[in-house]
Amino acid sequence: MFYRSIFWRRFTATAAFAALCSAIPAMAAPADAASCPPQPSPPSRELMQKAQRQATDRGFLWRISRDGRDSFLYGTIHAGRPEWFALGPRAEASLARTGLLALEVNVTDPAVLDALRATAQGPARSLPAELMQSLRSAWAAECLPAAALDQGAAEYHATLLAVAQAQRQGLFSLYGAESVLLMHSLRAQRPVVGLESVQTQLSALLARDDEEATTMVREMLAELQRPQAVRSLERLAQAWASRDLKDLEAYADWCDCLNTPTDREVFARLVGGRNPGMAEAIERLHAEVSVFAAVGSLHLVGPQGLPALLESKGFKISRVF
Repeated sequence: MFYRSIFWRRFTATAAFAALCSAIPAMAAPADAASCPPQPSPPSRELMQKAQRQATDRGFLWRISRDGRDSFLYGTIHAGRPEWFALGPRAEASLARTGLLALEVNVTDPAVLDALRATAQGPARSLPAELMQSLRSAWAAECLPAAALDQGAAEYHATLLAVAQAQRQGLFSLYGAESVLLMHSLRAQRPVVGLESVQTQLSALLARDDEEATTMVREMLAELQRPQAVRSLERLAQAWASRDLKDLEAYADWCDCLNTPTDREVFARLVGGRNPGMAEAIERLHAEVSVFAAVGSLHLVGPQGLPALLESKGFKISRVF
C-alpha cells in the first residue's frame, strides 16, 4: 500500500516530473467529459493577479547561514491549487536575496526532460495479463489514451493515475510551488540548478525488474481504491498550506503508508537516503553564492532532514516560517 503514496509524493511530486506531468492535458480526453478529471488552464494574467492579491506564505522556510552568507531552504509541495500560484511576502523577499534557485532536479535542462520522456516512451514492462488489464481499465477511467500503455515503464504510468486523482481534488502539478519559483527566477534571470541528477532519481524510483514493477503496479492500483489515500493527500496539502510543521513531522503516524518493514525501508531510501547528497550540494553551492534551495517538504523533517544535516555541517539554522 506504500507505493502509491511514495510515488505520488516523490515521483510525480518532484519538480522534474511535475513539468512532465503538466503535459497530461494534451494527452487526456476533452475536459468537458463529465467523468474525466479536471484539467488546469495555463496560468493567465488574470489568474496570477488574483493569486497575488491573496498571496500568503505557505510551506516551510529556513534561513541557513555560514561563512558570512545567508541562504534559504524551502519546503515545497509539488502540486497546488490555482489560488496558491503566488509567493508569499517573506518567501518572495528571501528568494530576491539569493543568486541561485536550486530545485531537486533542474527542469530547465533539456537532458532532464529527455530522460523523463525516455521513461514514458521506452520499452514496455512485461506484466501479468490480468494486471495489465486492470491498469488499462483504470487508465481509461481517467480519460488517458490507451496507446500510451504500449510503451514505457508501467510503474511510471501508474503514477499518472495518482496525478489524475490529485487533479480530481483540485491539486495540479502545473500550479506547484516549483512552477512559481521558476517563474520568478526566470523573470529575474536567476540561474537554476539541480541538487541531484535525474538519473539519481530514476534509479531510486523505478523498478529494478519486471517482478518489482508488477508488485509496484499492483499495490498502487489497490491503493488508489482506498479512501484513506485521498484523505492523506488532502491532509498533506493542508499541512503545507497552513505551515503546520508539527503535523508534517507526524506524517508517519497518519499517512497509513509505513505499515511494514519494506514500506519503512523504501521510505528511508527514497526520502532520508537522498538527503545527504542534497545537503552536500547545498553546502557546495553556498560556498559560492546565496542559494534558495526548494525541495519536497518531507525532506526537511527528523534527525536526517536537511535542516539537521546542514546544522551538523556548521550552518546556523533559523526558521523563518
